[in-house]
Amino acid sequence: MHVTHRWRTAAVATLIAAGSLIAPQAAAKDDGLALTPPMGFNNWNTTHCRNDFNEEMVKAIADIFVSKGLKDAGYQYVNIDDCWALPQRDGNGDLVPHRVRFPNGIKHVADYVHAKGLKFGIYTSAGTKTCNKDSGFPGALGHEEQDAKLFASWGVDYLKYDM
Repeated sequence: MHVTHRWRTAAVATLIAAGSLIAPQAAAKDDGLALTPPMGFNNWNTTHCRNDFNEEMVKAIADIFVSKGLKDAGYQYVNIDDCWALPQRDGNGDLVPHRVRFPNGIKHVADYVHAKGLKFGIYTSAGTKTCNKDSGFPGALGHEEQDAKLFASWGVDYLKYDM
């Protein structure tokens, strides 16, 4: 058995030397990046485009994250999905928040989420329309940089970008 152990050790050393096997590295540096996957909430599976998807619901989710200890457990993202915008861009080509769902605008909601010590995320699509085939909200195609600047001005921390 001792000989078998030496043979295995020699075989592993040979494979490492040949570049066929990567030797274990020292533990990764703990620089605070990606220690966990992004953990949070996205409304799509619970609300889709129903009327209960609105500003008050999103704020209530942020409140629950804090009051139920989810924030302390590492949950940090409160994300909104499709149906947050109007079906048409404005005259400048900007996306416009749905006035009934988000009467105070997206920046107001992002500021509320941030005040809770959480991060805010939003959805868009790489096409001309979002994935919602019934409503056909505007996608980002041809407006990528413009939308990125708009999202940044609202304080968006996370982008769900469907292809």
